[in-house]
Amino acid sequence: MALILRTIVAKPLWKITSTLLLLLLSAPAFSLTVDGLYSAEVAVEDQSSAQMLRAKKEGLTQVLVKVTGQTQSLNNPRIRSALVDADDYLQRFSFTTKLANGKPQAVVELAFDKLQVNQLIGDSGLPIWGTDRAAVLVWLVEDTQGTRQIVNDDDHPMVAQIMSQADHRGMPLLWPLLDLEDQVAINAGALWGLFRDAIKNASSRYQADAVLVGRMFQDSQQLWRVEWNFWLDEVEQQWSSEGDDLAALVDPLQDRLSSSLVAKFAFASDIERASDNAYQSAILRVDRVTQLDDYVELRAMLQAIAGIQRVQLHSANGDTLEFRIFAQSHLTQVKSIVDLKRRLQPVDDIDTEQDIDADDGPLWHYQWH
Repeated sequence: MALILRTIVAKPLWKITSTLLLLLLSAPAFSLTVDGLYSAEVAVEDQSSAQMLRAKKEGLTQVLVKVTGQTQSLNNPRIRSALVDADDYLQRFSFTTKLANGKPQAVVELAFDKLQVNQLIGDSGLPIWGTDRAAVLVWLVEDTQGTRQIVNDDDHPMVAQIMSQADHRGMPLLWPLLDLEDQVAINAGALWGLFRDAIKNASSRYQADAVLVGRMFQDSQQLWRVEWNFWLDEVEQQWSSEGDDLAALVDPLQDRLSSSLVAKFAFASDIERASDNAYQSAILRVDRVTQLDDYVELRAMLQAIAGIQRVQLHSANGDTLEFRIFAQSHLTQVKSIVDLKRRLQPVDDIDTEQDIDADDGPLWHYQWH
């Protein structure tokens, strides 16, 4: 069962908290699947042709940033040319009215053609970031004249800006509940001191795929400084930014985050046009598949993963199934996506490090959960 954030969260900003997060924690079957990558909403003044022309261009811009994960993709010559003719990629649009700051605002909702957008991205030599995306847990600490506090309030300017930018990138974020369990597990001082074990233990309940710790303060010149530490696959990255505008400090954060995630999880789009002999395959072994419904769900899950072209049952032995999956290269990225699936728990054994057959490719071993 996939958790589609945009349908569950009423606000356009993606933030999983309170009851919804508790449901996610109690049901590890959830995975984070991002909906609406090929759609956009743009505020307009009226329904004039000039406003529509602007809205279509801005809408396609939003989609391209979400699908590639990179604002730098807009600098690509093919992309810049396509934005002039955004109509070529548009499937449908409709007008509606929404509240913005308590006032009605005319909005045009646009849906773009997935195949054509992907073709454009492929022709531009850019990667495609699929709907299965790693969830990043954000711990943010603010130092105010020596008093440190963990913040996750939507109204906090840094939190709001991080959430807004993540929404524009199609990046799922988790924020801590800061309930009693969190308060016992960690405090602002441990986060500020980057006590790795405490951060890891406090983060484990959220089942995040990556952890981001931000530390923000104002220096003697009244400039904001934000220092970031990001852990993905036990590899730590560090960077910082400073300035008098908090909102402007979020752009470099999102660029670094998306670059790391795209490098691991996105697929080179040109593989979709590769010849049949470019296929690579792997064997995916899954234990504890006891029901027919489990088999149906598992097979459908695998077939929906970006990068997997075909799935066939390779063997069945009791409650252990083996599937042969075919992908047009980039098996490393495919496995990264498979590892995001909450219902597949990796099994550590020596067999997974070996090829079971030269023609079958590597063996990946999981348990159905």
